[in-house]
Amino acid sequence: MWFYVILAVVLIKTSLLGLGGVSMAIALCAWLLLRLGVVAIHPSMKQGFRRLFKVAFLLHLSVYVALILKLLLIDSFDDIPAFIVGHLLIHHLMSAVIGATVIFMLIRRYFYYKGLHKSTS
Repeated sequence: MWFYVILAVVLIKTSLLGLGGVSMAIALCAWLLLRLGVVAIHPSMKQGFRRLFKVAFLLHLSVYVALILKLLLIDSFDDIPAFIVGHLLIHHLMSAVIGATVIFMLIRRYFYYKGLHKSTS
């Protein structure tokens, strides 16, 4: 489990730094490692981490799609400064939202893990 926790923390850090492409690559690789079963993990924990990495990937992908759509809506050179400012605002806001979402999902996984081990002890 701790392997996926470390991957999730690195994903959170890259998301908060605004490195969307790197975050998408980490989320996709972690999701594939979960699918392949590289590290043994409890099935319910596996499902939670799979959801965490999938949500992170899809949120980053949606931000890139929104950026491309916004880029396609530029009519003239006069719109470029507004595009840049809008992109910076959306970029920072969505980076924080994605990071916070993954943090809360990771905290939820941790408490589930603690409850799982408390009931077996």
